[in-house]
Amino acid sequence: MTQWMLRAYAKVNLGLRVLHRRDDGYHELDTYFLQISLADQLFFEKTGSAKLVFTCNWPEIPADQSNLCVRAYHLIAAKMGRELGLQLHLQKNVPAGGGLGGGSSDAAMTLMAINHIYRLGWSKKDLHQLALQLGSDVSFFLEGGLCRGQGRGEILSPLASLPQFWILLIVPGIAVSTASVYKNIKLGLTKSYRNSTFALLNFVPFDGCDIELLGVNDLEEVVFARHPELLAIKDKLQRAGALLANMTGSGAVVFGVFGSYEQAHQTQEEFRSEYRTIVARPIKWGYDDVDLL
Repeated sequence: MTQWMLRAYAKVNLGLRVLHRRDDGYHELDTYFLQISLADQLFFEKTGSAKLVFTCNWPEIPADQSNLCVRAYHLIAAKMGRELGLQLHLQKNVPAGGGLGGGSSDAAMTLMAINHIYRLGWSKKDLHQLALQLGSDVSFFLEGGLCRGQGRGEILSPLASLPQFWILLIVPGIAVSTASVYKNIKLGLTKSYRNSTFALLNFVPFDGCDIELLGVNDLEEVVFARHPELLAIKDKLQRAGALLANMTGSGAVVFGVFGSYEQAHQTQEEFRSEYRTIVARPIKWGYDDVDLL
């Protein structure tokens, strides 16, 4: 039978402001999502039985309703009023729980793949409504590329061009609870932010950005207080000449932005003995690209 393999790309937050707590319990955000070339692989195959068979190369990844791919499948089945015969294998490459959005990307890809494979004809807006039920940043992965995210992160303003730089990811192997980080963040502080490196170099990596937001992550204060090692990684990236160094999401992955592959690779060698390191590039892949397969 025909098998489809699709890549679910990760993301980093080039900047993340937490503005206030909303009445619905979520937090109002202002962020830049950037999709990067690091990706999970999802293998889809139609089957004759009206059910989902989900497997993963990481045994610790759950296969029940707590898994976003499984939930995405059941949302589609509920919308259709029947289940579909599908075997889905997830080849996990994106570090889990690092702020890279791997689970959300997998869920978005599951929505897009089922829509494509079964020729359901649902629009991006249709899938967006389902994505909102799965998580605040799932919608971003329907769009891909570079977007400013507001609201819970689901109000997206795509930017036309991708920045031309390299991203070095440092994976410290530290588990961070997103819920705990948001619970302990101090809101209401008035600060004026500017990334000093960008300001000094007058370096604007992409058109239409708000440079005041770049290099800012309001969640770092909570996470770095608990894990000073992450602040040390960020400082080391800055000393190595990173144009921008940031924690992504609620952590614990910290990344540096470099103007060339050579700079990123050279800095990677400085971390390789202690941490898992990955060099990636910006990429754009989303709903509009699925039909090109």
